[in-house]
Amino acid sequence: MTESATELFGPVARDLVTVETQLRKEIGSDPPEVAGAMADLFQAGGKRLRPALVLLAGRCGTYELERVLPAAMAVEVTHAATLVHDDVIDRSATRRGRPTVAASLGDEPAIVIGDFYFAKAYEFAARTRAHEVVVILAEAVMKICAGEVRQQAIRYRYTTSIDEYMQRIEAKTATLLAACCDIGALLGGLSERDRGALRNYGRSLGLAFQIADDVLDYTGTEGEVGKPIGHDILEGFATLPLMLSSVQLNDDRRLSEADARHIVEAVRSSDGPRDALAQAMKHARDAREHLQKLEHSEATAALASLTDYVVTRKL
Repeated sequence: MTESATELFGPVARDLVTVETQLRKEIGSDPPEVAGAMADLFQAGGKRLRPALVLLAGRCGTYELERVLPAAMAVEVTHAATLVHDDVIDRSATRRGRPTVAASLGDEPAIVIGDFYFAKAYEFAARTRAHEVVVILAEAVMKICAGEVRQQAIRYRYTTSIDEYMQRIEAKTATLLAACCDIGALLGGLSERDRGALRNYGRSLGLAFQIADDVLDYTGTEGEVGKPIGHDILEGFATLPLMLSSVQLNDDRRLSEADARHIVEAVRSSDGPRDALAQAMKHARDAREHLQKLEHSEATAALASLTDYVVTRKL
């Protein structure tokens, strides 16, 4: 675990090392036909935000690593499986600076590999011996899938509303982050009130995270975000920086790479990214307010610090 990760995740940084080690061990024991691609995706890195949320939420109550460990593994494998499927749907060539599973092996193997690891995630969740953990995770995945179908239905509709966008990112990102917090709180034995506060924290954090990510898609560099800049608009999806800019597009047409680059530059030159980031910061503030309902601890302090991280990160 790097020093920055230790600072970011505070009291659970060491336990995240255990999560990482155990995940690599588990993947290494899988059939080589599926394990190689997933091992490569994990090797590419990532901050492990989702398992950290499970651990930190658990630390807000009665914390037993042995009990929350499989849940932390479950949410990270779920996230990885969604990435594998997303890259098929979006026809993405790179992820975190490396070829995607679909680019390396083809769409059909990538879909099956994603399916394998969704199943593995549920198996991890079952190891907690808490039926509700499996239910929470399954409901989150169903919402993510329904959101993806909804998103595909509005592909190349650049004039969609901000309300539609918010529903899209809630399904895409906020749903799983809220589930991570809820699962950790459940396993920590927290009250329904405190579980609700943490679940709402996770939702607001997820909205802030995704809006900031969409801003980076216009303002970052490929080296910073691990994929080509302007990826969303090239794939036919309008995000908040474009919606809040003065740039206007006609619906129902796929953009060329040259067109996408032109739009990215126009949005960069507008107030759209700044205004979108202001919205991300508002959701980050909302997340911190939800934490105020909980007793202060090292865990809540780390959760509060994450609200700053998600709107200022470069990776």
